[in-house]
Amino acid sequence: MSEDTCRLCVGSLNLRFCGTVLGRHPVRYFECLACASLQTELPHRLGEAYAESNLSPLDTGAAQRNLNNLGAVLAIARWLGLRRVLDFGGGDGLLVRMLRDRELEARVMDRHAQPTYALGFGQPSPERPDLVTAFEVLEHFVNPREELGALFDPQPPALLISTDAWNGQGLDWPYLAPETGQHVFFYSKRALADLSAREGYRLIRAGGYWLFLRRNMFPLWRERIERVLLSSRLRDIRNAWAVTRGTPGIMLDHDQLAGNIRAGADKQPRR
Repeated sequence: MSEDTCRLCVGSLNLRFCGTVLGRHPVRYFECLACASLQTELPHRLGEAYAESNLSPLDTGAAQRNLNNLGAVLAIARWLGLRRVLDFGGGDGLLVRMLRDRELEARVMDRHAQPTYALGFGQPSPERPDLVTAFEVLEHFVNPREELGALFDPQPPALLISTDAWNGQGLDWPYLAPETGQHVFFYSKRALADLSAREGYRLIRAGGYWLFLRRNMFPLWRERIERVLLSSRLRDIRNAWAVTRGTPGIMLDHDQLAGNIRAGADKQPRR
C-alpha cells in the first residue's frame, strides 16, 4: 500500500481536511480524484482502536441493527431462494444465530471477535455461499482493494452491504467516528458502482442497503421487487414478519451440536 494513492482504485489523492482520532492522534483525510472516495492516511493505531472490543462503546444501535438486518436478509433469502449465508464481520454472531433459528444455513466470520451467539458456526461452509452480508464492515477495511476479495471472490449470487456513502461531507460528518479510530475508508456511490461493474454485479441502493446481484442470475422483475422489499417504508413490516416466524433451527442446531460433543467424547481414550 502507498501513502500517495487510493487504497481502493490506486488513483491520486488530494488532502481534504485534518482531524483527530481517539481523542489525541492527528489524522489526515484524503479524497481520491479517480473514484471520489475518502480515506484516512494509512492507519497505524488500529491495535489501540480495537484494544477493548470490535464493537465501539458508541455503537448504541448495534442491537436494533441486528433486528433490522434480520428482516432484510430473510426477505432477500426467501424471495430469491437463497439459503447459505456468510455474515462477514458479523461480530458476536447474534444475526447468524437468529438466521439459523429460522432455518437458514448461516455462518459468521470476524477476525476481531468471537462468535459468542454462534459457537460452532464461526467458519465458512465448504459450499459456496448464496448470500454474503457485510453490515457496517467496509468502512473498517484498511486496504479495501485486497480485503474486498473476501466478499467477492466466492462469486455469490448476492451480497448485501451497509455502509454510509461519502458525498463531500465535512469534518463534522458523524460517520467518520473519530472517537473510535475504527472507520478508515469511506466509499463514494461512484466507487461502489465501479466495484459492482468490475465484479460482474448489478447494484441496487434501497433502504440504507447496497444489494449486489450477480448479472444474468435473476430476472429484472425480481430485482425491482427486491428494491421494494428493502425500502425503508417496509422496515417495520419486515421486522415484525421476521421476529414472529417460527424458530425450528434452535433445536435442530442444539441436537446437531450435542451429537458432535457426544461423538467427540466417545473417541476419547478411557482412563
